[in-house]
Amino acid sequence: MVKGSTMNNRGPSGSRLDRRALLMGGLAAGVGTTALAAGGLFATSDEPVGVTLAAGETDPAALLGWVNVKAAPYNAKGDNAADDTAAIAAAYTAAQQQNRPLYFPPGMFRVRTLPQFANYATVFGAGADLTTIVHTSSGTLLTLKDRQRVALKNMGIFSQDPSSLAVLLDHCFRCSFDSVVFRGNHTPQSYPRFLGQKGVSLINNTGGTSFVNCDFNNYGTAMSTTAIQSYIANCKFTTNWIGLLGTGNNFASGMSIVNTEFVSDINANTTTSHIIVDGRANDWWLTNVWFEGAASALVIGKAGTGGPSQFGMVNCKVAARGICLDLQHCRQPYLSNVAFDADQQSTPQLIRINGQYVPEGTAINLITSQGADFPGNTFPGGWTVLGRGRLTSAGGGPIVKSPDGKSWRLSISNTGVISGQNLGVL
Repeated sequence: MVKGSTMNNRGPSGSRLDRRALLMGGLAAGVGTTALAAGGLFATSDEPVGVTLAAGETDPAALLGWVNVKAAPYNAKGDNAADDTAAIAAAYTAAQQQNRPLYFPPGMFRVRTLPQFANYATVFGAGADLTTIVHTSSGTLLTLKDRQRVALKNMGIFSQDPSSLAVLLDHCFRCSFDSVVFRGNHTPQSYPRFLGQKGVSLINNTGGTSFVNCDFNNYGTAMSTTAIQSYIANCKFTTNWIGLLGTGNNFASGMSIVNTEFVSDINANTTTSHIIVDGRANDWWLTNVWFEGAASALVIGKAGTGGPSQFGMVNCKVAARGICLDLQHCRQPYLSNVAFDADQQSTPQLIRINGQYVPEGTAINLITSQGADFPGNTFPGGWTVLGRGRLTSAGGGPIVKSPDGKSWRLSISNTGVISGQNLGVL
């Protein structure tokens, strides 16, 4: 392994979260006796263990109709020492010609770049912590342009160079990444050297791309998008300087995120923001998303420039050191059942709303750790807010219901006189 690399995923406390020990036992049951006799599966190294076929032993991938990059005549090594770029390219050419999936067995495959896989290609490994593609150069590891339904599954990608990009999707549709672990080298100790290192970039009308059960760890920017709606589900973003960047100021960038975690530690050099939308954008929908460990967890829109045409958060938990949710420019955001809290050793502003550029919105059943409910002046006058025992409607004061079922908007004059506007039965 290259000195200074950060292959291991570490949690906020810095403790090692190593799942390989759990996976090795299951792997042992599925390999030949030759590999077991070598003792490799019981090694204590952090690195994935390669499986070497004995002379005359049948390649199990061939029986399943896969092209194995380590099989003859391609002979990729996967030993974290040899450059496997050419061998993998040759294996993929064969897979494409034969309309077969491309398979990476356990190992660490050092490459300068990967082939630009064709439409409908399937590429997979033996597991996200067993098969690792080690990107050794600057530039982009995998570029997909004008592609559709390319699928990558069950592998890891480790980026080494400070200026590298793991995956670029350019005008692609319905591509998918399932159980892929993306790892970079950004840490508090390496800051700011790897701030330019990027995981995934979606550009030029790329849409319908899905990331399911993926991890994005230790990048300067884990994912950026200037493109239309794509989907993140059951994923985890850990200790990235920026987790997800919506950019381009082009009314296009959008994302749907569900059942996903954005986490980091409380070191100021680890994470500045989990999500940033820095200009005019499309729809951003967040459901069941957890945030902790950032200076500002979410920065939505750029005041005076623009923001999402729609932004919604439902059933989320947000904690930060400085500002939890910073709504700077956005059209009619919707917040429902969102809990706001502080990161350790901090007293953040839970919600900051720019009243000029986010004048209207809806907030329902928000929970604060700093009191019984949010103060009324948290929200601009055009917001509709349903809190603990009160309803504030756009354009007026709290709304109460009389015994006959009618709703009344209350207001108070400068001399303390209370009056009510009859809204009828709502």
